Amino acid sequence: MKESPYKNKPQMEWLSITEKLIEEYPLSINEILEISLLVWDRLWTTKVGDSIELKEVELPATVIGYFFQKLFAHELSTRYPTQWIGEQNKNDKDLVNLQEEFFSTEMKSSGQLGYKIFGNRSYNQQLLTQENSGKDKSGYYITINFYKQVLTRISIGWIDQEDWYSQNSQTGQASTLKAETYQYKLMRVDGEYQLKSPIQLLAGVGEKKAKELQNKQICTFEDILNYSGKDKNIIKIRTSNQELLDSLIRKLS
Repeated sequence: MKESPYKNKPQMEWLSITEKLIEEYPLSINEILEISLLVWDRLWTTKVGDSIELKEVELPATVIGYFFQKLFAHELSTRYPTQWIGEQNKNDKDLVNLQEEFFSTEMKSSGQLGYKIFGNRSYNQQLLTQENSGKDKSGYYITINFYKQVLTRISIGWIDQEDWYSQNSQTGQASTLKAETYQYKLMRVDGEYQLKSPIQLLAGVGEKKAKELQNKQICTFEDILNYSGKDKNIIKIRTSNQELLDSLIRKLS
């Protein structure tokens, strides 16, 4: 297992450690964004049996995430055949760096409405023997969140095995990440794609409120940013999410 760059470091230093790790990573933030958007588009224009596009098929989120991972790895290996390949053996990371194992990267995705990332229960368990350990759970991660056919967040950072927090379920995807991991160890990759995020991802918008907004043609982040009317409820939601929306606009301008 890789020794964590965060080992014995106070939490107040984690963000600067993450920024340094991302700066050293072989792929720039811009290229991660570019490849992610490219393969996301390819995924949904892929055809089954040369006749049915995937967007016409109701696929489980896990299958979508798996296709995204494979397409991302394929694009990397095409661009950099001497540097990157996809997973070859069960102990490999999803993205294998041929020049420096330290940069090999795991990918995770979630199709739930929200920004959390999940892993199966084994992700927070200590590895007991080399024989049953499987792939190293610590290291670089590229993660995506999506909802239906909309990509809502791309992140890059470092996750250690102990960052995974096990839920009570004994089976399935039963581990999620601790709050401080999202805050200090994963960096959001911003882009115009986020403007298409469903309105339900804003604070204060539940199922009932989302339906009310949709009836007023407010369905995405972009819709609420462009709203110029006087509806008090819409203005209140925009105001309560102003920090997030302003941050997005600043990074896109």
